[in-house]
Amino acid sequence: MESNTLETQVKPDKRITIDGGIRYQRIDNFGASDAWSMEPLGRYWNEENKARVADLLFSREKGIGLSAWRFNIGAGSAETDQNRIPDPWRRAEAFKMAEEGEYDWSKQSGQQWFLKAAYDRGVETLIAFVNSPPVWMTKNGHAQPDPEVGSTNLRTGYEGKFAAYLMDVLAHFKQKGLAFNYISPINEPTWDWNQAWQEGNRYNNDDLKQVILELYRQLQQSDLHTQISAPDGVEITSLLDDEYYRQFAGSGTYSSGANQLGTGKYREYIKDLIGDPQMKEAIGNKIASHSYWSDYSNPGDDRLVRLRQLLHNNLIHYDQDSKYWVTEYCILGDYGPGRDLGIEPALHAARTIHFDLVEAHAAAWQWWTAVSKVDYKDGLIYTDYQEAGDEQNILTSKMLWVLGNYSRFIRPGAKRVELNGLGEEADSGLLGSAYIHEEEQTVTVVFVNHGEHDKCIQVNLRELGLNGPITTMESYVTSAELDLASQETVTSEAGEQSFILTIPGKSVVTFTGGVKE
Repeated sequence: MESNTLETQVKPDKRITIDGGIRYQRIDNFGASDAWSMEPLGRYWNEENKARVADLLFSREKGIGLSAWRFNIGAGSAETDQNRIPDPWRRAEAFKMAEEGEYDWSKQSGQQWFLKAAYDRGVETLIAFVNSPPVWMTKNGHAQPDPEVGSTNLRTGYEGKFAAYLMDVLAHFKQKGLAFNYISPINEPTWDWNQAWQEGNRYNNDDLKQVILELYRQLQQSDLHTQISAPDGVEITSLLDDEYYRQFAGSGTYSSGANQLGTGKYREYIKDLIGDPQMKEAIGNKIASHSYWSDYSNPGDDRLVRLRQLLHNNLIHYDQDSKYWVTEYCILGDYGPGRDLGIEPALHAARTIHFDLVEAHAAAWQWWTAVSKVDYKDGLIYTDYQEAGDEQNILTSKMLWVLGNYSRFIRPGAKRVELNGLGEEADSGLLGSAYIHEEEQTVTVVFVNHGEHDKCIQVNLRELGLNGPITTMESYVTSAELDLASQETVTSEAGEQSFILTIPGKSVVTFTGGVKE
């Protein structure tokens, strides 16, 4: 990428203005989850290879610098559900396996290794999340429900014991110096999870409220400062009020998943959480959800833009300051099958990140599973390792590096600001978003060019509100050939804060600059 400071030398394809006077959401973090692969890696891999994986995920110098890490509190399926969950990588241990039993804090040792590795490498936000209550708290004694268990697999009246169990886990890790900032007690309550291939549990809205309120009550009586993250909805459409869902779908109500069981309501999470003052207090005015099945735009079914706009409008209908977190995403649907380390699925993911940030105003964005061994587009890093004795190979995907175009440079506390001059339609060939971090005195712009051809653009900075001008910007490119690679520094015209930049075809490019001291 060549440095070019004069507009007269190159006629730009687009002229873009970054307007720091118009500010949007504060960015809390970018992250990923440890489920379930970090357990065998952390337990059986050698120190060198574990450290390399940790560096790729958490280091700003050697990797993508994630600022959040999701730790799965297992339900014990590793001991009880070998037949129900055939893949050992999708089962999990539990810290306690019987109601009158003792805690065994040596369990989930592989996950604990990576939790500490994340903390040691500066990850700022640690999140504990639960797929199913411990098996001894479930109606059927398994870490997934059956059709017969009704609205939820959590035993009737066990909300207090479930909350107390989570409190014990949180207190233990705080004592170890690994305090969790957030606890997500429920994962994808919308899904029925009957005979699933992993741990899971459904909760209708009434069940969900009881679990959250009891956990909040116990947290309020403790010295923990952990906040509740909820509801971790399975997809955006499940969050919407019926009124907003009809605006998107044309008619009806959200009816997928457990809504078909006749065991209660599993939808309208914005209304029933943010729209309920008691629930809103308990979850901190924040809706957490997943971006599955929202990464495409078809005629009459524009999920990339239209659906996210409705989501944002639905949230601010109740509170202008409500916050949205994306807590899981990988590529599902027709495009999901087949491992692909290349740039095409990375561009697909980058567009999803972009529209979550720009149209849904997401304050956090977290990938699903950090490491995958399967033939699917669900990992940032891949391995062919299956069991002890196998080669511990590490394969980085372009999806890892594209997430790094955001996570390494847009740090917690940055604010998204206005970027004018690019189309925001789902099929726009060039997408861009901009961020200002006042504490670090930086501006960062991320471009996604999923077209074949290079784009030359002029970027003008205005009203940044920083302590001085930005005179140089560094560029980092992820493409078929490059992995978040540093390129030449771009210099502005004297006193103008104006830059000529080239965005290669089929690439994601981050431009970032700071005020000179």
